[in-house]
Amino acid sequence: MARYSTDHKEKTRAAIVDAAAERIRSGGFDALGVASIMAEAGLTHGGFYAHFPSRDALLAAAVTRLFEKACETVGRFEEKHGEAALDRYIDFYLSPRHRDDAERGCPIPALTGDAQRAAPVVKAAFEAGLDQLAERVGRMMPKGGKRAGLSLLGEMAGVLGVSRTMGDARASGELLAAKRKTIAV
Repeated sequence: MARYSTDHKEKTRAAIVDAAAERIRSGGFDALGVASIMAEAGLTHGGFYAHFPSRDALLAAAVTRLFEKACETVGRFEEKHGEAALDRYIDFYLSPRHRDDAERGCPIPALTGDAQRAAPVVKAAFEAGLDQLAERVGRMMPKGGKRAGLSLLGEMAGVLGVSRTMGDARASGELLAAKRKTIAV
């Protein structure tokens, strides 16, 4: 009988969570099928329950992972740009590049609609991730704090979400540019 390393279960769980996170960011919560995620991870559907008690538990873990990645992105801006990090982050967030790359972008505009209708454990994970990201962004702001960070993220995520629904790329880009010019931090 083959023995697995002591961290095998942890690595397998992380692979499942990462695959689920990418799936929901691009397709929403309904895009997450347990069987397909397990197959993607090279496992059987039955093996799912060795890692998660339910699909909602996996969704919560995936949402948490997406917000961890968003916080890591903010950290990279801080490391690379120092005092200019906030301005650079806003420039990136409200850019056509970010608009067009929903599969690797911020989870807020991608998942807000799903999160408000999600099971309590998933909604709690979204709220906790949002709090962490808001706190991280708020620390970069002159009149910082979590509330300021949350306000800025809400404003940017709303405009980014609307820009993604627009069929005219030029008009969408103009919306992003206009918001970038008027955003107050």
